[in-house]
Amino acid sequence: IDWAKYKQVIPVAGLVDSFQKQYDALKVPYPQDKVSPQVDVELKASQTEIDAYKKASEQRIQNYQKEIAHLKSLLPYEQ
Repeated sequence: IDWAKYKQVIPVAGLVDSFQKQYDALKVPYPQDKVSPQVDVELKASQTEIDAYKKASEQRIQNYQKEIAHLKSLLPYEQ
């Protein structure tokens, strides 16, 4: 908040200072983080599943590439 600008614009003396003191005195309590540890555990568990899926996918890709290479090595349909 640009308090200096408000002091220039607002003609009532002390009004901006009063608001600034009240604003600075206001402390909003921030809730405790109770969920992050659970999320971290789930993230680690899902990361192993993700890695396993990636490995299986890479294996499937290799198999499909072998099939494509085999099909390309066959004689064309016209012959």
